[in-house]
Amino acid sequence: MTFPTTHPTILGTVTTPAGLRLLARKALPAHAIEVRVDALLAEKVPVDTIESALRVRRHPVLLPLRIPAEGGRYPWKLKERRDLYLRLLPLVEAIDLELATARTMSTLLDEARRTEKTIVLSAHAIAKPPTPAQFEKWQAQFQPRPGTILKVAARLASWRDLQRLAALLVNHPAWPIAVMGLGPFAAQSRSVLTALGSRLVYGYLDAPAAPGQPSAAEVAKSITALPDPG
Repeated sequence: MTFPTTHPTILGTVTTPAGLRLLARKALPAHAIEVRVDALLAEKVPVDTIESALRVRRHPVLLPLRIPAEGGRYPWKLKERRDLYLRLLPLVEAIDLELATARTMSTLLDEARRTEKTIVLSAHAIAKPPTPAQFEKWQAQFQPRPGTILKVAARLASWRDLQRLAALLVNHPAWPIAVMGLGPFAAQSRSVLTALGSRLVYGYLDAPAAPGQPSAAEVAKSITALPDPG
């Protein structure tokens, strides 16, 4: 299996023990599954259980081990996190790693590229909308490479915040970018950003991974009416 290039790619998030069983289901309302290992560990799911579910997967998997500063639910130690990423890497098609931790996780990135995994380099502004300076910093940190996607998830408090997210897509048409809004304008932003070419769109398969997150089935239904961004 390889990570899909469908545009947009619908990712169904899994955050619960029951959700892990969906990895072996034949049909799902998503192109790939995001397995939130941090959320599963916070629910006391053993790593062996997660690993077993990945071994029988029937769908491409994106693997984030999210840090608390960017919405994660598990208090990682650096070596523990790096070792678990490397342990699970052969069992997935893609990883999601924060831009902020890319330098300290260079061993993981090197191995992911060597084994031709898709890499999502992500940035999150959860508590408040990012400033223009923060957007500039993220763009400067991202180096476009084959098989690498820039993902920005940012809180939206106004339509101006949505315009800044949209500008990432408009100003960098050659970059593979996924952007998504959080907060009161999240639902409206999903259709706008997807229509502008955002690569990834998320919905839950078992339980919402964030407040207000729609189900993957709802996402799939909503984007069928959107034009193909080409």
